[in-house]
Amino acid sequence: MKVQILSKKFVKPSTPTPPSLRNYKISFADELTPTMNVPLILYYPASNGNTATTSLVSDSNQLKRSLERILTRFYPLAGRYIKQSRLIDCNDQGVVYLVAKVNVQLHDLLGQEVEAGELNQLISCEIGAADEASDPLLVIQVNTFECGGLAVGVCCSHRIGDASTIASFIYGWATVSQTNSSDGICPSFDAATFFPGRGLDNLPFNIPRSMKDADFKSATKMFAFNKKAISTLRAMCHGPRVSSLQLVNAILWKALIGVDHAKHGRSRASFLIQPVNLRGKTNPPLPQHTFGNLWGLATAQVRAGENMAFQDFVDLLGGSIRKYVKDCGNVLSKEEDGYKIVIDPFMKSNKTMSDSEVNFCSFTSWCKFPFYEADFGLGKPIWSSVVKMPFKNLVILMDDKEGEGIEAWVHLDAADMSLFEEDSGIIAFATFSV
Repeated sequence: MKVQILSKKFVKPSTPTPPSLRNYKISFADELTPTMNVPLILYYPASNGNTATTSLVSDSNQLKRSLERILTRFYPLAGRYIKQSRLIDCNDQGVVYLVAKVNVQLHDLLGQEVEAGELNQLISCEIGAADEASDPLLVIQVNTFECGGLAVGVCCSHRIGDASTIASFIYGWATVSQTNSSDGICPSFDAATFFPGRGLDNLPFNIPRSMKDADFKSATKMFAFNKKAISTLRAMCHGPRVSSLQLVNAILWKALIGVDHAKHGRSRASFLIQPVNLRGKTNPPLPQHTFGNLWGLATAQVRAGENMAFQDFVDLLGGSIRKYVKDCGNVLSKEEDGYKIVIDPFMKSNKTMSDSEVNFCSFTSWCKFPFYEADFGLGKPIWSSVVKMPFKNLVILMDDKEGEGIEAWVHLDAADMSLFEEDSGIIAFATFSV
């Protein structure tokens, strides 16, 4: 697959950001996030042949005009991060907007086991190229396929937004593109009011600015757990009904521990973090479209030498989430140091991450976000994906198109991927194609 960039420009908000909104302070939750860009690609089949696609991406295109309008609502995205001051300079410098041509048909890309590394051509940013004053906070690449299909690649700085923020922005952009109205999209910018910045250090994932500078060879593959597989997993459990997400997480964590045991010849301790969206879980609840990073970490640990069955993993992960969600109700408490509920798990994770004797894993769920509702005028997407990223033991979980299965994007050291694929649970329950 070859991708040719046809045009590149900066897109600015259709209405200039007023001077009163020039300096947007980030919250302490924003401070804690790793230095990276968050990628997402939405795929659309041809609609009414190539004509509809052409009308969306031509010079006076619908996508660009609607992007200008929605950036007026999401104005920090068009600014630049000033890390010395820990604020966004909302100077309307603009988001990077590219149009590209792909020399294959969309079904040729998706009609097989997807090669994650190829998907990186559909975004125009390095995962680690973030937080410098010259780095755009949002990069969008609109890719047109020979069949008239489309892939919209979005890359957003994690310093100012999480998956929920990206979902709100994309849904708002698509709504403007289709209806020419942004009346229903009202992001809230109060995160720093609730969580004032504290000059905290971010999670030290040590992501290189360029993939080629990574000190290890990474591998990324998508493992799909369909409705039938999840039903089978649920039937293996006893007790209260368990969410599909925790069933899949249990299989994945068990497999990663098995890989670590095979590599080291012994059972080491394993530590897992699961980001939890704080929106709707605090008291009072934060609005759904609150802009920024609003998540805390639920943590779970398996001790060295501990023999765990599948049910044990399900119980441990479910208990960890339930406890943290309960704690979230006190995050905004003025009587207690509610911010510690967010900060303390980060501090513990930072310490554990640097322990060479602990198998550190990170699972993040993008399930239930409305990515499959983003209709720019060509209908809803047939698939959504991430790309290859330079991480070890990172799993990103996403809904499948039907919303009944889960697709797990597993990022490992390349030497570990074959061991992971040979795990009995992965063989029994996962498939590898879209």
